[in-house]
Order: sequence, then C-alpha cells, then structure tokens
Amino acid sequence: MPVYSFAWRERRNATIVRSAHLIIVCGVPGAGKSSFALHAVKRWDAICFASETFAETLGPVARGPSGDLTPEAIMYAYPAMGAAVENALSRDGLVVAVGSFRSEEQRSRFRVIAKSYNASVTTLRVVCPVEIAAKRIHARLALGERGPDEKAIRKIADGLNGADDIDLVLSNDSSIDDFYRRIDAVVEPLILAATPKTSDRKP
Repeated sequence: MPVYSFAWRERRNATIVRSAHLIIVCGVPGAGKSSFALHAVKRWDAICFASETFAETLGPVARGPSGDLTPEAIMYAYPAMGAAVENALSRDGLVVAVGSFRSEEQRSRFRVIAKSYNASVTTLRVVCPVEIAAKRIHARLALGERGPDEKAIRKIADGLNGADDIDLVLSNDSSIDDFYRRIDAVVEPLILAATPKTSDRKP
C-alpha cells in the first residue's frame, strides 16, 4: 500500500501558477511508483492518486491468491481513480495517477480524461528488474502490507514490455537519491512546459 493518502499534498509551492498536467505512472508493483509520487507531492505540490488505495477499500476480495489485485478490484479502482483525477484536473496543477496500468485501454482512458480538460499528459513507466521489485514487495509483506508474488509481477512486466504508448521510461535500480535525480531530470521540463508565461496568466 502507498504510504500517502490518495488526495494528500503539501502546499509548499501554492504560489506557482500552472496549467493542468497529468502524469500516468505505470509499472510493476515494487518498481518505485509510490516513491515517484511522494517526490512529486513534496517537490511540485502534485495531487496524487493510487489505484491500490481505491482497490483496498474492497477489503479481502481486492487480492487473489498470488497477492495481485483481482479483476474485480481493477474494474473498480481505475474508474474510481479516473473520477478523482477529473476533479483534480479541473483545478489545474500537476496530477499524478499511479497504478500498474497493465492495459493500453486503461492508459488510453486516462489520456482521454486529460484531453477533456485541455490538460497535457505524459505516460511514464518506472522500471527495475523483476527480481528487485519482488524483493521490495517481500519486504513490505513483512511489514503487514500486501502485494503480488514474483510470478504475478513478471506477468505484469511482460504485458508492459509490449506497450507502444509509453512516452518516458525511468529506471529505479540504484539509490533513492539517484532515483530522485532521475525524476527531477524528466519531470522539471514537464513542469516548465505547463507553467504559463506571465503574459499568459489571467489577471
């Protein structure tokens, strides 16, 4: 489970005026999507939503024997997250939607939501070796959290490997500080592009 609330954010940069931009963060469980979201909240005042947060409201039926989300949980979580993203995009700023996003249909649905609000959108995949992701999930299990086993993680990775609609790929295979630097390198240009010039801002 992500450690952030699905609608939690800090207001450190509340004075910055930005047009709406949606980042769809996909990847296998354990890849580092939650770390990406937390960094986006703290650094750019992003509003972040996680599919797992919505799925877990269903209780035990949210996960199958492998620890992966059930089809029923997925069918519930992504539309619910989409509705939350719509509401957030209506207020401008940076919005981050986090999930495995294992199907092109899911990713496409969120791109359509962004376009309906005249928001720019980026689909970003966080990647790391499946073995590393599985070890991270195993460590979370020891803390009482839930997640899929290595076989289920590999199946999700195989599906994403065939995706041709990913705009950016971000590796998370070393230190957390290095991962944050990589995030900054790819997200800061998006933030600048979504920040209107002074002459373009409404009075």
